Amino acid sequence: MKIYGITIKPTSPFGTPLKGDTLFGHFCWQAVEDPELLPEGLDSRIADYGIKPFAVFSSAWPVIQRKGETLYALPRPFGFAPALSERMSRKERIQYNKAAKKKKWLLTDSSMKIELRDEKMQTDEELFDLFLKTQPAENAKPLRLLPRGQKKLCIPVTQPHNSINRLTMTTGSGEFAPFSLENFQFLPELRLIIFTAVDQEVLGPEQLQKAFERIGCWGFGRDASTGLGRFSVESVQEQQWPQATDSDTACFTLGPTVPAKKTFVRCHAAPFTRFGRHGSALARSANPFKKPVIMADEGAILFPADREVFTKPYIGTAVQNVSVVDERTVVQGYSLYLPC
Repeated sequence: MKIYGITIKPTSPFGTPLKGDTLFGHFCWQAVEDPELLPEGLDSRIADYGIKPFAVFSSAWPVIQRKGETLYALPRPFGFAPALSERMSRKERIQYNKAAKKKKWLLTDSSMKIELRDEKMQTDEELFDLFLKTQPAENAKPLRLLPRGQKKLCIPVTQPHNSINRLTMTTGSGEFAPFSLENFQFLPELRLIIFTAVDQEVLGPEQLQKAFERIGCWGFGRDASTGLGRFSVESVQEQQWPQATDSDTACFTLGPTVPAKKTFVRCHAAPFTRFGRHGSALARSANPFKKPVIMADEGAILFPADREVFTKPYIGTAVQNVSVVDERTVVQGYSLYLPC
């Protein structure tokens, strides 16, 4: 399989996080609408997805260009604990651990080599300041005025909604009362990257670019019809992926995953439950909701039982039997990983 990096620029707020399994679902619906995206059609590829996936998408991660160097902000590995000095008092240990928990990001360069060291971890504010240094003065000035708690690459925003009572043609109480939904907005000029492993006999950069340009044009996730989830595609480039060395013993995931049984001896992960919903025409079916799927969230550290796992750039399984209206439905339980 070849791995590509799809660089996108958000142009609107989002209502749904850009996670790998949701991106896979959006790509599949593009393949339904345009059969030319996948040779032999989507049905044949989905039928073999549990054995041989044609594409595996990571979640979207921030990209920062610094003096000609490309940096990726990945999630902090779950369960990572910084080294504590024996000379620290109990109070110092508590303060040190409290500060370490705020470091939610792991920085890596274009080599994608993972170094699980405390100095590679970044807080939201440290990552914000790093991004700010790469911006022209006219763009950086308004960002510096943000309140301390909002100095993040992704800022929550509130969008008001209302429902109109067609009898009175006004809002009212109960189901017609005005309400607000929480969305999130990325900083201006911030780029995100989606790492994608594809079967080169099935997919290439041209098809990926076409599909994601359409997703960005029509909108991603919740409330796309009201203008959320818009982005532009800046590039689709082949990505150099690190090979596992003898010293690598674990897999660091870049998207939600459902680990295969009897494949891993230990797993450090936060559980993530996907309450999925069908898209396109099936969103208007008698039952548009899928069965819940419990996954290991991105940033998981999994220790394989043997080194055969490292022969593929992805881990996990396909999740089937999640829909009562279309038995062909699958959920991407695969995830790209980095050896560490």
